[in-house]
Amino acid sequence: MRNKHIAIFVLALVVIAVLAWYQSLPRPIGGPTGPSVRWTEYVLTKSGNHTQVQASYSDGRVTTEQVLWLNFDNRTAVYNYFICTPSMVGCTADGCPFTVLNDTASEYRVKVVCEPGA
Repeated sequence: MRNKHIAIFVLALVVIAVLAWYQSLPRPIGGPTGPSVRWTEYVLTKSGNHTQVQASYSDGRVTTEQVLWLNFDNRTAVYNYFICTPSMVGCTADGCPFTVLNDTASEYRVKVVCEPGA
């Protein structure tokens, strides 16, 4: 009977040690860190003889805003900035497919969405 109590005590110590080790593992802040969809949205607006580019970046958890000034103001230069247009076969931006959300005389808005692993 004594050996049975010792075995139960040792087993309980092992379970406690494993549980303590598991609880000490680092945890990601804000939830799991598995692959998530990344996206970037570019808004190009004409401002005098310059073009303002406002970019919003997201890695699935954090969104960052950035404003750039480009010293061109014509539509061809804007298209060349993205190297291609979505109507071209196999066209990507940042290595991912993109869509034009707004294409007017005053604003050109593009959204690039990258799936996990892209």
